[in-house]
Amino acid sequence: MLHLWERIRGLARVELRGAEPERLLERSRLEGLTLRHLESLDACTLRAELRQEELPALERLARGCGFSLELLSLRGGRQTGRLLRRRRVLLLSLLLMGAVLAASQLFVWQFRVLGCERLSRGQVLRALADCGVEAGTFAPGIRQEEVRSRMLTLLPELEWMTVNVSGSRATVLVRERRETPELRRTAPADIVAARPGIIRSCTVLEGLALAEPGDAVLEGEILVSGSVESLSQPPRQLRAMAEIRAETWRELIAVCPLEMLRIREQGAVSRRFSLLLGKNLRYLDWIPGKGLDECVTIVHEYTVGAEGLFALPLTLRVEERRALLPTDAAADRTEEMKAALLRRLEAETDGEILETGFSVGRRDGLLIVTLQAHCLENIAQTREYVP
Repeated sequence: MLHLWERIRGLARVELRGAEPERLLERSRLEGLTLRHLESLDACTLRAELRQEELPALERLARGCGFSLELLSLRGGRQTGRLLRRRRVLLLSLLLMGAVLAASQLFVWQFRVLGCERLSRGQVLRALADCGVEAGTFAPGIRQEEVRSRMLTLLPELEWMTVNVSGSRATVLVRERRETPELRRTAPADIVAARPGIIRSCTVLEGLALAEPGDAVLEGEILVSGSVESLSQPPRQLRAMAEIRAETWRELIAVCPLEMLRIREQGAVSRRFSLLLGKNLRYLDWIPGKGLDECVTIVHEYTVGAEGLFALPLTLRVEERRALLPTDAAADRTEEMKAALLRRLEAETDGEILETGFSVGRRDGLLIVTLQAHCLENIAQTREYVP
């Protein structure tokens, strides 16, 4: 900071020639002159730097000591003032940009949403826009309590939210409601088989077991009855509970076209540039490409500002249209389809997967991947009585 202040006041670089430079330096110290960045070229030549305001005093002192003084350069001070006077348009532009930047800090131009899990960022921003908080909103006019009340009404999934405004950036903090645990139901019900299989073990907690290990059962067959008979009382109806582990054989199928349109890595590209000034979109121009009968559009947005400091209501949008190229999907998609079938099987199986196998075929322009699996899983499914 001190060096910057010295530059503003102005510095001069001089060269002094004469006998016994030490005598000149001693006299300069006694006169209160500050010589810095001293450089000795030879026994009679000395270079130094001092404030511009001290230059006349050094010239008088040099003549009195028999030294010649040559001015090498001037920096800052009056030279800076002359430069600014010659650059009035530049100075006015800088002042105008500073005023625009200061004014833009009173409006919200960028949003950041934190805490969303089930809700999407778009849902929160659309609800905020309905509450009057969107790009271009006057920041001091945002009423936190009113916005919070309306947001909790528009989005019942929210338990709490707030909007923190820092300059032209708004951070939306949300906390979603926790799901209420499902209450244990007590309506009478049977346990039926969720899918065909061979029973290997039965653990009955409530109800009357109708199947034993080693039995082969079909889908929907009653395994544990919720109706229990008594010799001395009428039959009681209760909610059967059990874990029935059985060997099952599953078959899952995935299908996709043999030829698919994919983005060409290197090929025809068409770009459209536009500027978003606040809420107004201004299209600039197309840079056309050839062969874009089948294409996909990719949008890139670049916001003018400094991350964490400020944002301006100016966004550059680049819309890219890239050509699509028909490709043979069999080689690329087979492994993806196998992995997707395995993930689906793991999600649907309440147990362990003992063995898996795949078969791949082509028919009528389609790629067909089939997964056969041997599993040991819990096939117990609750089915309530229909009143």
